[in-house]
This record gives sequence, structure tokens and C-alpha cells, in this order.
Amino acid sequence: MLTGNVYIDETYYNEKALNRTLRNGKELRGISKNKYCIAMDFDRENVYAFLEGMAKPTRERTRDAFKDHIARGSHLIHDREKSHKVLAEELELSEERYDAREIEKLPEKKNPLAPINRQCFMLKDLLNAHPGFNRKDLQGVLNLFCFMQNPPHDKLEKVEMLLRAIVYSQKTLKYRDAWK
Repeated sequence: MLTGNVYIDETYYNEKALNRTLRNGKELRGISKNKYCIAMDFDRENVYAFLEGMAKPTRERTRDAFKDHIARGSHLIHDREKSHKVLAEELELSEERYDAREIEKLPEKKNPLAPINRQCFMLKDLLNAHPGFNRKDLQGVLNLFCFMQNPPHDKLEKVEMLLRAIVYSQKTLKYRDAWK
């Protein structure tokens, strides 16, 4: 659960070229149904990333993505994406809204959305470093990113958490099942 000053934004990731929708033989432009919408929030300690769907976010998808991850009464810091309004209303959040076109002109140190922009950059860096992954597993990659970014920040503690999760997992994977 994120609390205090919570930054939210969306970032977009392209569908594989083979699966993209074409119109008159050309790819769709802009934020289209050829792009995955990834909702992200960050409170300077924890990051949360969720696959919100394709194309621009809607109020319903934004509500579903964030409602269980932002504490009621927190302070929401975001661009003026229309779908964010539902969070402020339903979770009783105070908010700071910035015009994305205005703040993109600012140097990074003065950009009020720099913390969430940095998280979006690092996520895209991870995704672009491994472009051949199956897009059906995108939420799993987002979960891995959050695991890597969130506390504990001590690498040995994180390895211990991972090993405990693996050892105490009740799932059995047969060798043949792994290669289907």
C-alpha cells in the first residue's frame, strides 16, 4: 500500500511488430491499440506497476489498477490525465496536477514528476533489454521489476526472500511441462 506523496503515471510499450494492427497497410499512430498501457505509482519507497490494457487508460481501468494500492487520504501527484480524477474522488486524495506539455520543458531537477518518470524510464530500460519476451507474460515482467525496485534494498535480503518463496512454494513443475 503506497502512502504519503504518491506519484502516478502511465507508460506505453509496443506490441510485437507481427501482432500490430494495420490500417491501409500502415501502423496506427500515437497511443493506439498497438501499445500496452502500463500504470505505475511510486511513493519514493515502493513502486507498483500494473498492465492496464491497450491504448489510453479509462476511468474504470485506472480505478481498478490503483484503488487497492494507494492509501485513502494520500497526496496524489500526477499529470492531468483525465482518468486520474476518479482516484482523487473515490480515495479522498488531495492532488497536485501538472500540465505534461509545460513540465517537459523543465530541466529534470525541476520537474515535479521526475520520481515517477525515472521509474518509467527504468522499467522501459528493462523491457528493451529483453525485447523477445512473450507479451502474454508482461504482467510477470512488471512484477519482477517491482520486486527488484522495492525494499529490502540489501541484495542478500532480497535473495533470501526469493529463495524462501521458491523453497516454500507448493507448486510442482514436471520436467516435461516446462517444455510444452
